[in-house]
Amino acid sequence: MSHKEYTAGQISEHEGLSTFKLGMVWAGFPFIIAITITGSVFASKSSLLTAVSAIGIGSLIMFVYVGLLGEIGWRERRSFSQIAQMIFGDVGYLFVAGLLSFLVLGWFTINTAMPAEIFATSFGVPYYLVATILGIAFVLVTARGIIGMNVISNFSVPLFFALILIAFAMLADRGNAGAHPHYTTVGDHSLTFQEILAGVLASFADSGTLAPDFNRWATSRRASWISVFAAFPLGFGIAMLAGVGFTAMLAMHGLGIADPFQSANPIGYLVGLGGVFAVFAVLVAIINQGSNATHCLYNSALGFSKLFRQRYLVTTAIVGTIGVIIAATGVWAFLLDWLEIIGVLVPPIGAVVIVASYSGYLARRSSGELSGMAVAPWLSLGTGWVCGLIVNYSAAVRYLPVPIVSFVAAAMAMGVLASVKGGQRRLTTSTLILDEE
Repeated sequence: MSHKEYTAGQISEHEGLSTFKLGMVWAGFPFIIAITITGSVFASKSSLLTAVSAIGIGSLIMFVYVGLLGEIGWRERRSFSQIAQMIFGDVGYLFVAGLLSFLVLGWFTINTAMPAEIFATSFGVPYYLVATILGIAFVLVTARGIIGMNVISNFSVPLFFALILIAFAMLADRGNAGAHPHYTTVGDHSLTFQEILAGVLASFADSGTLAPDFNRWATSRRASWISVFAAFPLGFGIAMLAGVGFTAMLAMHGLGIADPFQSANPIGYLVGLGGVFAVFAVLVAIINQGSNATHCLYNSALGFSKLFRQRYLVTTAIVGTIGVIIAATGVWAFLLDWLEIIGVLVPPIGAVVIVASYSGYLARRSSGELSGMAVAPWLSLGTGWVCGLIVNYSAAVRYLPVPIVSFVAAAMAMGVLASVKGGQRRLTTSTLILDEE
């Protein structure tokens, strides 16, 4: 297989990754400590039953969502940005693809900063130096394209799985060696099931929407769905449920659960033990979060390559450098409050792409049957965004998961506009004239 990333064209039918390799690429994306910490936070803010239920349902929803988008990538053999251009038009896709490319670039900086922070704190090394070195290493891995994603995932997945097992074993041994463990109530019930579900979906909505970037390399529809299954519900669900389980065990042994970003997670706990456990935990943190960081940079580089019509390697170097600078200077800390924005803005984009593809709208656009402004997708996006914002900033947010509301609203609007004769429209000086078929 060549190393060409096809930022402006289709992948050849003779090129692609095996089901196992593509599955490992996907598994290495969400099977990370950040998702485990997220599970710990959800458990500490709700209850074990609520957290487990929301994570389980959310993981299955993500499987369907990402699987449908991945199949579109396999069928078209194009990246998300290329597909978005066909749906949203030559001008409109600049915003859609640019937004997602910017969001995942932000996640690259955060996932570069997290292991750098762990390393710097554990061994007393200047943070900016560690962040710079790790960032450069992650950029070099990303420069290898889809092959680089497979290589780092092959290390990240088994290492993180081993770390989780070791952390649980050490925590269990600590309880057995000391006084009798006692149960402490887990969770303060400050978040409802709907809010936890919204958080589960939003935690990977942007990267999941970019599924065509990876699944264009699938060799068959079956391979496309199996590879997504390795991430959702498997990798994502196991990582997040591990956080819930670890939080529960900490509470059972009377240990603090209030600091999931510090010691109340598998890596933080092993670092606290010191010695070989700390060294192993920091090493895994670097490779594990590096896997997610490189995946995000890969998505970002593909998108910006298409937008600015630059070679993949050139774009990777440029946007990677920007991400490293943001991570090294500590500016990344201002990027953490994104889940709320992602839950409103991103699901409608995925909804429009899915409905446009499976309703035949994408095929009619790509064949030239539909011409002019891509009004239907933008009206649908607007519908999803408005509904999502209304719920997000009202009391309804306690009872309605924002990502689902914004997705359903956009999907219904696109379904109606794509099915009627007026699905593609053009504006005149007097009214909205039908311009289709």
